[in-house]
Amino acid sequence: MHEMSSTAWKRKGSSIVWHPNLLADLIPNIEPTPLRVLLHWLNSGFPESTPGGHRTVLIGGLQTVVETMLTDSTPDQIALWLRSNALGSVRAWKQHWPDVGLIFVMDGPGALFEFNEADEIVYFGRGRDRAKKVKLSLAIWNGAASGAGAYQLVVEKDRTKEVGGYFVERVS
Repeated sequence: MHEMSSTAWKRKGSSIVWHPNLLADLIPNIEPTPLRVLLHWLNSGFPESTPGGHRTVLIGGLQTVVETMLTDSTPDQIALWLRSNALGSVRAWKQHWPDVGLIFVMDGPGALFEFNEADEIVYFGRGRDRAKKVKLSLAIWNGAASGAGAYQLVVEKDRTKEVGGYFVERVS
């Protein structure tokens, strides 16, 4: 997965972002849209214009839903829910608003998100056992988070780089 330090991810494609530095200029200016509203749009149709007419839409609540589901569902059950709802939303989004960035605002911390280079999947969950974690990028982006068009959003801080999110340009 390539690294990205530019801001192109804010205006196109879809992202999951948790690092405060990456969200700092967005949160004060754009009211986050609840996940339940996005799911309503998926089922009932998207409005003509984005909330506030912005080229970026922030979606809040996805991490809360996934963490809640982890208490009594298997990672595979959660992945199925994400494929139906998050991936479905990402695909519908790009059909309706192709030039608008979709950002799932996550709470973090970054330790909950693990990119495994061997299978090029972003896992979500606590602990070291990947079998107990959700294959987040596979569920949300249908495998598009590997290869060209997939990026780690990096924050440079004190001459070190820290991953603060993931961005995918297109999903098929």
